[in-house]
Amino acid sequence: MDEENVLLEFEKYLKRRFPGRRTPVDYLSDLRQFRIFCQKAWREVDMHDIDQFVDRQRLDGLKPATIRRRVASLKTFFDFMAEESNDLSWPNPVRFKRHAGKREKLIPRDLHDVEIEQVWQKISSTRDRAWFALMIRAGLRVGEVVDLKLKDILNKPEGEKPAHLRAYGKGRKERTVLLSADAYAVLSEWLSERGESPLEYIFLNERRQQLSANGIEWLLKGYGREAGFHLTPHQLRHTYARQLTEAGMPITSLGKLMGHSQISTTQIYTAGADPKLAQAYHEAMNRVEQVQTPLEKSGNLQKSDFSRPGPIVERAEGAEPDWESWCPDFPESIRQASLDYIKRRWAAWAAAKRRCRAINLLGEIKNLWSWFLEYRPITWPGDIGLKDLWAYQTDQQTKGLTAGTINRRFDYMIGIIRELAEQDHPVDQSVFRIRYIPRPESLPKHLSAEEIQRLENFVLQRLNTNNLNLRLENASILVMLHSGLRVGECVDLHLQDIDLPSKRLIIRAGKGQRDRLVYLSDTACQAIQLYLQAVQRQSGDFIWLQENGQPFSTEAMRHLVARIGVAAGIEHLHPHRLRHTCATRLLNAGMDIVQIQKLLGHEDLNTTMIYARVHDATVEADYHQFTNKIEKQHVPLSNLPIPAHNWPTQIIKVQIAS
Repeated sequence: MDEENVLLEFEKYLKRRFPGRRTPVDYLSDLRQFRIFCQKAWREVDMHDIDQFVDRQRLDGLKPATIRRRVASLKTFFDFMAEESNDLSWPNPVRFKRHAGKREKLIPRDLHDVEIEQVWQKISSTRDRAWFALMIRAGLRVGEVVDLKLKDILNKPEGEKPAHLRAYGKGRKERTVLLSADAYAVLSEWLSERGESPLEYIFLNERRQQLSANGIEWLLKGYGREAGFHLTPHQLRHTYARQLTEAGMPITSLGKLMGHSQISTTQIYTAGADPKLAQAYHEAMNRVEQVQTPLEKSGNLQKSDFSRPGPIVERAEGAEPDWESWCPDFPESIRQASLDYIKRRWAAWAAAKRRCRAINLLGEIKNLWSWFLEYRPITWPGDIGLKDLWAYQTDQQTKGLTAGTINRRFDYMIGIIRELAEQDHPVDQSVFRIRYIPRPESLPKHLSAEEIQRLENFVLQRLNTNNLNLRLENASILVMLHSGLRVGECVDLHLQDIDLPSKRLIIRAGKGQRDRLVYLSDTACQAIQLYLQAVQRQSGDFIWLQENGQPFSTEAMRHLVARIGVAAGIEHLHPHRLRHTCATRLLNAGMDIVQIQKLLGHEDLNTTMIYARVHDATVEADYHQFTNKIEKQHVPLSNLPIPAHNWPTQIIKVQIAS
């Protein structure tokens, strides 16, 4: 088949496979993008062509989700070509795990309640208020809204019963959605104003034609701009899911209302709302704060009228390093392979951290190669063998480097060599048999109870200071101590990430490109509010700024924490000790370890157990509580039991068959 016929047949295939979906449009667009990049005959396209295409997309700044979809498009296309050519031996050049990359774990971009009110005040059109109400109170997609017809209103609300509407979702799946009496009143107002029309569609434009999805997107974008932030229809659907989850609706009911076939899809929408986690955190923090002395309570502080400072905006991206000036005296093959390794990872890093991470990684790899080039003459990365790695291990251990540092550097070295091997370049395969140095079990890093009290006393006694620098120190310390943020997550906080009315922070693109919610204690909220009252910032600005107006680096924040530690009489205080302390305090205050795992953002529960140390007193108290509960339900073991009025009075006899 010629090129046009190939695309035409592929389009028919997609429409059969994904009826009523937008997938055919997106996949064909992705395929054309690849065709612009690579003009080879389809049969000649190989894995390295896909490599180069993906690398180009990343360098062009495309989002990981877009690249992932384009890889999926190509994989589907080459499967289709093998079937159409009756040549099932035709290898698919797409390696999904290799090319698509790791999926980001993002928190839904819903609106905060304050933002909903701000947008609502900007909408004066009766029609626009009606479709806005359907999105925010019924969770309809924009396509479902514009397709609504008068006959899809099944019944009006009666008493406590909501209105019922029929909606057609993805793939023309029909479902019933509910609409509250309050939201239905807004819709009724538009129906009265709409008047007669030969068209049955509920929403009409100024030309009395069906209102389009693009039209609603354009209108909503304008209303968002007036309110001061970027706004999309799907944010309203995310907000609908978040509000119902926070109100306590079971996820099974929510999934049915939203038209999801899989509960896992609903969980994507509710990832930013975890009322059980919020409740567990605040209950544990309340127990923590109850053991403080009256001096620590700072009773003269009044709770502020918390407000969310500004709209959500896109974050600025760091400029790329000067790649060409890096190690010009290295052999070109070593230099280029190292740069390619870093550039491949560039797009996967958080935009605001890319430059810093790249510079740090360039420094580590430079030191690594400098050692090997001094050890023996090497002109190609593939010349490195297992004995070379053993020599490096021995030398670095002699110099006192930790196992973690040596193993991390081996990750870089082996990663560079593995990428060359995957591109069919010659390498010494023995390097892949290297055994990493076992890491010793880490010792507890949390602060003692006496150190915690000393640190919190020091901070809380100066909480009402008028000194801006001290307010910044107070707020940043309490955020890390009470919420368990990593230092990199703390310095990367922007004003748009704060939701003080809900007492929470959004961590965007944390470790492993995972978003998560963390919660704030009342004291931390007050400290942040006191700090923000004294500064003038835009929403996209960093929270913590130094005296020169520049954002804090992780190193500067470490120095700040260490300085406060010295002032409070605590040696070797650093941010990660605050993170360990937060986890340990919450665990010993009764918070479930799985909930702490979510709060800290760990994939593995065993990692959380490294951070959270169970105190002996906690174990003893738990044993007493639960053993006492068991013994009250069973016959005493002793002939002289401890006197109690609630021992079982009847013994259940068990008949044993002979």
